[in-house]
Amino acid sequence: MNSRGRKRLSAGERRAQIIEAAVAAFARDGYDATRMDDIAVQAGITKPVLYDHFSSKRALFLAVLQTIRDDLAARGRAIAQDEGSPEQKFRRSVDAFLAFVEQAPDAARVLLTVPTGDPVAASVSREVQTGASAGIAALLAESMPARTPWHLQATAAFLKEGLHAVAVWWLDHPGPSRAAVADIVLDAAWRGLQRQMQQAT
Repeated sequence: MNSRGRKRLSAGERRAQIIEAAVAAFARDGYDATRMDDIAVQAGITKPVLYDHFSSKRALFLAVLQTIRDDLAARGRAIAQDEGSPEQKFRRSVDAFLAFVEQAPDAARVLLTVPTGDPVAASVSREVQTGASAGIAALLAESMPARTPWHLQATAAFLKEGLHAVAVWWLDHPGPSRAAVADIVLDAAWRGLQRQMQQAT
């Protein structure tokens, strides 16, 4: 197809195309080893066009993390608004995160791997992780309103790190089904959470 026959992408479509290419590059090579040239090639654009949309690799990495964060946050809000018991919401939350890992493994690897060579990029990555913990703590507060903020924050951090560890393991060992992996998380975490909820009432 010649250039006349190609559809001209809008700025938003081009940005989405670049972010998709960046996710694949960051997941494959890691933040530190990925070059903007690699992302431009992956996106099928020139390097100047890439820099028209993102001023630096850090800016692009931030956009990637924000896109992933917003997707996960939307899934979490949908679950929070649903009817159901705390156990049902917890199960749906775990399944939603594992569905993200299953459906977007490259994005999951980017989310779960903190860069080491660039302090600013590492800080951005940790900031997104902190936001995830805050979201979990907010969900816990609905079922354990009497708990102190530090208790909810510590519990949320424990749950998040454990779920992330299971997700990394699953990415490296993709044999088990999503339901089977979710059952492991539920068996390991729900009983303790349930006891805390009972004590908090």
